[in-house]
Amino acid sequence: MGARTAARIGTRPATWLAAALIACATLGESLAAPAYPLAQMVQQKRYPEAARLVAERLAHDPRDPQALSATVDLILAQGQTGRLGEARSAAERCVQAHPDSSLCFEALGNALEATASGWLVTSLGNTRAMRDAFERAVVLDPGNYRARMSLLRFYLRAPFFLGAGTVRARELAMEVRRTDPDLTRLMLALCAHSEERPQDAEEYVLAADLRDYPLVSEQHQQLLEALAAAHLEVKRYADSARLYGELQRRLPASEAGNYGLAQVARAQGRLADAALFLERAAAIAARPYV
Repeated sequence: MGARTAARIGTRPATWLAAALIACATLGESLAAPAYPLAQMVQQKRYPEAARLVAERLAHDPRDPQALSATVDLILAQGQTGRLGEARSAAERCVQAHPDSSLCFEALGNALEATASGWLVTSLGNTRAMRDAFERAVVLDPGNYRARMSLLRFYLRAPFFLGAGTVRARELAMEVRRTDPDLTRLMLALCAHSEERPQDAEEYVLAADLRDYPLVSEQHQQLLEALAAAHLEVKRYADSARLYGELQRRLPASEAGNYGLAQVARAQGRLADAALFLERAAAIAARPYV
């Protein structure tokens, strides 16, 4: 990271906390606002279309914050590990050009997370910079719910001595409980799952209507999959099928629900049903396991 960028996010002045408190006190509208179109394209896996638009926007303005942020999204979403340096460079240029952009700091946090070598002592500087980038993104725009989810993920994964932990994560979730109760429910579900309270996690996530939050679909899917798989592992087939069915209902563009139902059917010896669910899964997205 360039020296100026590191200096900008490497410290956490008290004014950040004041700004956060003001933002929480004045936030009166739901965060479920229309997402950036390029981010939505990447989330929908419309990679060629998104890449074309990114190239066009950068040709017009090399400092375009949405295009630079989407560059990071594209590289990470496609698992292009050989281009992680390019992703980090794009995020740093975005922050340098737009120091008041929540989108740019979110992109920087995501790029730093992708290039991290784990929560090791040798990575402490990178991990602190990641935390500061996500926190800065939320302070700059409390309505950036994807950045809020990224910060929650950091709090749940990073060591306590780096200012993380489930207490911080729950506080972050409760900040938007009045304006965005469904987003809060998902965040609390992730907290409960991290604390190995699966029943609470299930209750929270099933009570959440996340149709207005398209950019959290990955976390939504992963949580439902994890809860359903845990039921399947101990042969609670009805509960597992119920959650995989809910996953299919909520996220029909994903093959995960049908694939999970196939696993349940196979475990019960219903091979014809398993084949049907696999066929449906393959029709949505052909994968090696399908």
